[in-house]
Amino acid sequence: MSWIIWDWNLALLLLIMGTQGAFKNDLIGMEFDPLEPGDPKLKGEFILKTMLGIHIDNSKWWDIAAIMILLISLRVLFFFILKFKERAAPFLYSIYARQTLERIKKRPSFRKVPSFASKRHQSLHPLSPPEDLNSLIH
Repeated sequence: MSWIIWDWNLALLLLIMGTQGAFKNDLIGMEFDPLEPGDPKLKGEFILKTMLGIHIDNSKWWDIAAIMILLISLRVLFFFILKFKERAAPFLYSIYARQTLERIKKRPSFRKVPSFASKRHQSLHPLSPPEDLNSLIH
């Protein structure tokens, strides 16, 4: 569950940084017609600061560099997680198998000595003990 939250937050961060870089690329240096005639023209920097709330102190290249650093670091992190999983999986499987065998041994159906007498599987006891083995054959 936590990886879903991490993935969602990271995707949102990358989307925000990517759109901010795209807006900076498109709007810096442009001039737009005013909303009301007679007002001064709107500059792209003014739109970025006031309407979109994007800081233009840093360059669009810093935004692109931050996105690339995040993507590369995620690839490296994913690689190390996979390598750790490859090395730790046999150990974790052996622990799981050991615990499962211990749990199975505790079940009544796998015990060597039955815990209670069964009506279905009774041990065979002769009604009267034989005097000797020759009397049984003749």
